[in-house]
Amino acid sequence: MAMNGSTWRKHPFIIGNKYIARKDNPDFSQGNIASGQEYLLNYIGHSHYDGASIFTFKCLSSDELVSWWWFDNAPDALCLDNFSLIT
Repeated sequence: MAMNGSTWRKHPFIIGNKYIARKDNPDFSQGNIASGQEYLLNYIGHSHYDGASIFTFKCLSSDELVSWWWFDNAPDALCLDNFSLIT
């Protein structure tokens, strides 16, 4: 079962903010995440079944929805290693 709109892990992401990808297709991603591309965060969830927090973004240049899965046993630093807030 997935929790809608939240995850148990502390993270720097806020729904509605824009982020730039720092890596191409960071593990584990669904859809094409491209380094240097801008994305709008529109969903945060957690899948207990998969043991992962799920962040869904909309690519600002193509409107494609992509997801990055942050597994429960992955290091805390991965959020900022993979995405930077656009200010």
